[in-house]
Amino acid sequence: MYAATIYAEASFMGLVQQINPNDPEGEMQRETFAIAYSMFNYASAKKQKDATYTFDKMLVDKSYTHAIGSPVYNEYFSAGGDSIRKKYATQAIIKMFTRNTADMLHVIQTLDSGPFWDGADIYQRFRDHYRAKQGFKLSDPSHGSLYQNVTVVQGTQVIETVEGNNKWIQGPYTFMSTMTAGGTIFWKFMPGSGASV
Repeated sequence: MYAATIYAEASFMGLVQQINPNDPEGEMQRETFAIAYSMFNYASAKKQKDATYTFDKMLVDKSYTHAIGSPVYNEYFSAGGDSIRKKYATQAIIKMFTRNTADMLHVIQTLDSGPFWDGADIYQRFRDHYRAKQGFKLSDPSHGSLYQNVTVVQGTQVIETVEGNNKWIQGPYTFMSTMTAGGTIFWKFMPGSGASV
């Protein structure tokens, strides 16, 4: 279930190739591992706040990831689908549970305990996206141009840091990006905002 969720949330290989990294398969590996580790970060943070929140609960928590039970999620269990993405989603889980993560240490460090991610939707909707309305800060301006040359996903745009208006949060930003990998932007609550999982 963990690997199927990662498979469903990760970008398809054609998109990763169009984003044009030097090493598309390596980028897919970074993306799938980062999603796996983000999920681990989320479950760990929730467990600290609510001792009854277990890893098993996260794997069926549709309020955390909408991929659970989707057609793409179910595709993971079939003979078809994106074999490269399937391989790296599975490998990400093996790395996590065997603690064989030395080659992904840079991903762990760059995520900076971030428990969340978004895909193309934030680059398509930008200022109308929930996170932009609540205040989204790019920790690196290059995060905003992830989709700048992509044609396989329609309507994407370069995004930028945008202040929000959230009366429940201290300051103009609720969310902050930590990294990008594949077609995914990873983020966490802005330090000092008062928000948490």
